[in-house]
Amino acid sequence: MKWLISFLLVFALAVGLTLLAYDDPGFVIVGRGAWTLETSLSVFFVLLGLCFGLLYFGIRALIALWRLPERWQSSYQSKMRGRAQIALQQGFCELLEGNWKQAENTLLQSQPQYLHYLTAAYAAQQRQDIAQRDKFLESAQEYAPSEYRLAVNLAQAHLQLTQEQYSLAVTTLKPLYEKYPKHAQVLRLLAQAYQAQQNWLTLLNLLPELRKRKALSEVQINELEIQTVSGVLNQAAGQSLEALKTTWERLSKVLRLQPAISKVYAQHLISQGATEAAELLLRETLKQHWDKGLLRLYAQVNVHPAQQLSRAESWLKQHEKDADLLLALGQLSIRNSLWGKAQQYLEASLGQAPRPETYRTLGDLLSQMGEVEQATEQYRKGLTATL
Repeated sequence: MKWLISFLLVFALAVGLTLLAYDDPGFVIVGRGAWTLETSLSVFFVLLGLCFGLLYFGIRALIALWRLPERWQSSYQSKMRGRAQIALQQGFCELLEGNWKQAENTLLQSQPQYLHYLTAAYAAQQRQDIAQRDKFLESAQEYAPSEYRLAVNLAQAHLQLTQEQYSLAVTTLKPLYEKYPKHAQVLRLLAQAYQAQQNWLTLLNLLPELRKRKALSEVQINELEIQTVSGVLNQAAGQSLEALKTTWERLSKVLRLQPAISKVYAQHLISQGATEAAELLLRETLKQHWDKGLLRLYAQVNVHPAQQLSRAESWLKQHEKDADLLLALGQLSIRNSLWGKAQQYLEASLGQAPRPETYRTLGDLLSQMGEVEQATEQYRKGLTATL
């Protein structure tokens, strides 16, 4: 529609100028020294228009020629980017299909960029060609724009962790942690590396930031916390009892009250002969957190059997039908040589939960009491309960 309107306007202008020239053609005289040019006004305008057109299109042609190398380069780059994109897609598909070497060849055949080198690094690692993988990673670092360097470094750390190169992964991640101390993925991978190295003390200092940044789920962070603190306690116990106690005192109260952590500490205390400290710890922790693991361990501590039995019986007020407590009471009664009471507690525990351990304990008690047939029956029930 615009083209038609433009054509009509030009046509109307041409007709108007023609009619005007027909009525009064006018004339134009141009002189230069001995030379004189005389022509009609209409012819002069036509010549002037032709000259303007030649000048305009001449300049346009010169500009086009000047820009020709740039346009050719741009066209070439666009074509190569298209090929590189196709190569990336094809190479990634070959990677997923498990054609590792073919994926590398495809990715590197047409002006590879940092993503091509990263994908090729994954393929090289799958072939267990770690030297080639590292070369690809170096190329990815070289070609990656500055805003994507973090992603490339994280990919490198991930590959190193997958290959169980934990020291290298820590070397890669430490500078990232210094630069991005709040980055969740950096924290997550660094924690994974420390965990694999069993570098529990360093990981313990990292746990608050992991929780704050929600780098792991609540369940995962709790499990990692228990594993880490247990590792710290295990290492301290390997040094001395004093080192173990010092490490325990340095833990926060929240950590010390966790049943799983208290259990680890109590087991180390028992193994190193500090049974009274273990009994006190278990008793105090059970007041805060009722836990069957701590309860069973409490029944195994041999400090003051009569006092332990008395304390445990006081817990029946709140846990009258607790099978684990009744089992512990039966074991404590056996230690106090109270055979009849022990049998009652063990049978009551079985009434709440028929467990192999309880059947076995009752069988041992009956055998010690000389009731062999009844003991055999309890052992048989225990085996049945196991199955």
